Order: sequence, then structure tokens, then C-alpha cells
Amino acid sequence: MNGTILDDIEDTGALADSVEAELLALRGSHGILTVQKFQTTNALRRVCGGGDLLDAFLMFEREIHRYTRYGSREEAAAAISIAAKAETVLDRMEHVVGALPQDGRIRDQRTGRRWSDEGIRIIARDLTHLAEVQGRLGTELLTLELGGTLEGGLRLDIYQLTTKTLADTAPLVRIWRYRDDELEEATSQIEFDFEQISLTPVASDKHKLNHYTLKLHLPDDILTVDIDPDDPVYSISIEGRDAPMRTVTFSDQSMLGPMLRTRFTIYRTIGSIEVVRTSHDQAQAIGSLAQ
Repeated sequence: MNGTILDDIEDTGALADSVEAELLALRGSHGILTVQKFQTTNALRRVCGGGDLLDAFLMFEREIHRYTRYGSREEAAAAISIAAKAETVLDRMEHVVGALPQDGRIRDQRTGRRWSDEGIRIIARDLTHLAEVQGRLGTELLTLELGGTLEGGLRLDIYQLTTKTLADTAPLVRIWRYRDDELEEATSQIEFDFEQISLTPVASDKHKLNHYTLKLHLPDDILTVDIDPDDPVYSISIEGRDAPMRTVTFSDQSMLGPMLRTRFTIYRTIGSIEVVRTSHDQAQAIGSLAQ
């Protein structure tokens, strides 16, 4: 498996079925839940830990605890029927019946098993989907390339590499213009939602690539506006809205002259490109290097 989660899995539905079968086997086998009991699984080890036994078992324990405390009746029943501190499945079903609300009616082990069966189906699909999302983290890219000149304006190219099997959302771009160290509310904020644009992506078996381009005209007074050195006069934010930990890269090929420079910052999947006024000393140094 080489540390991957679902990279070589073609049919996640079949994997979810395997996870369900292993959950049922864990529930039915003798003894309390231990790492030794868990090591007989294959699909569960895959979706919970990418094949690593200890990582998978620790994550599985956390998820079972979460389902017990915060899950639906069926999810809680499934979790208790697997992890209750009892040696036999019959005794664990007694824990299920005793732990869950009775709704004014007397429940028996058959009711607990029915709830557990339904909960196991739900948990199997939840764990498989979670593994899909985890496998996505760090493998999807948002590449930002900035070019252009002061006179001709800026060109921003956005390359969004996503996983085909999961839903994706196009980037959201916001642009601000600053004046006198204040955000010019009346005219400065412009928003581009690329989700409103229909594109045909370039696709492989597992990934697809969308390419978006923005051509931006810089304000005519960008060199004369009353802004302190190192303060932004123009900024662009690019928000990747689907993968929570997408890898973001930035390449700056713009040529804005000695009076302006760009500054890039990143927080999770939000990138910010600022056009910043340089100080007099910085401008002189840049100008001398250009000669």
C-alpha cells in the first residue's frame, strides 16, 4: 500500500462493502475489541490508517467512541455492539439495548441487532468516504501564476488540480483597491466566482485540471495614491473552496518597476497577492539592480 489510502482503488462501493463485512465480523467474533482482534481486518486497516495497523486501530477507536456518544440510534448501536466491554456478541447486544432509549417499549436483542445492522452499513460508508477525503489532502494542487506589467496590467492564471471521484468547487477570487491606507468600500471590492463558469477540464483516470485566467487593469493612480511604504495598494485573494488542506504554489513573473513589488501570503487554501508600494531606498536599490 506504500502509505496511500485509496490511491489504487477503482471501486469505492466494493471497498465499503468489504468494510461492512469486516465490521460485522468484528461484532460477531469472541472477545473485546483489541488491536490483536482488529489486525485480522484488511479493508478497515486500509480506510482507517492507509494499511498501518496501529494508526488504523487508534483512528477506529476514536470513530467508534464518537459514534457511541454523538451518532444516531443506529450508529450508536453499531458502535456499542462492536466495542462494548463484553466477551460475546449476545452480551454486547445487551449493552446496546440497555444503553439506548426504549421509547416506552420493551426492547430485546433482536431489536439491538437490527439497529446495529443498519448502523454498520452507515459507518462502513462513512469510513470509506472519510478515507477518500483524507487521501485527497495534499494530493490536490492550486497553482497561481502572476504575470504582466504596470502599463499592460496583470494576468493571473489559476490551475486547479482535483480528484475526479470527489465533488469540487471552483476558486473564488476577490480584488481590493486601497486608498489612503483605507479599503475603498464604494468601488474597490470585486468578486469573481468561477463556479458560475462552465469549463471542460483536462482529465486523467484519477484527476482533472481546470485553468482559469484573469486579466486585471491596475488603477491609474497606483503610483501616486497616499499609501505608506510596505502597505498594499492593490490585493487579490484566491480561495480554494473544496479541499481543506490543498497544496498552494505561487509563481511571480510580473514586472511592475522599482516603485511596486508583490507580496504573497497563504493560510490553508486562501492565497493573497498584494501589490505593495516600495520605499525610496528599496526603489533605488531595485533600479540600480535593473541597470
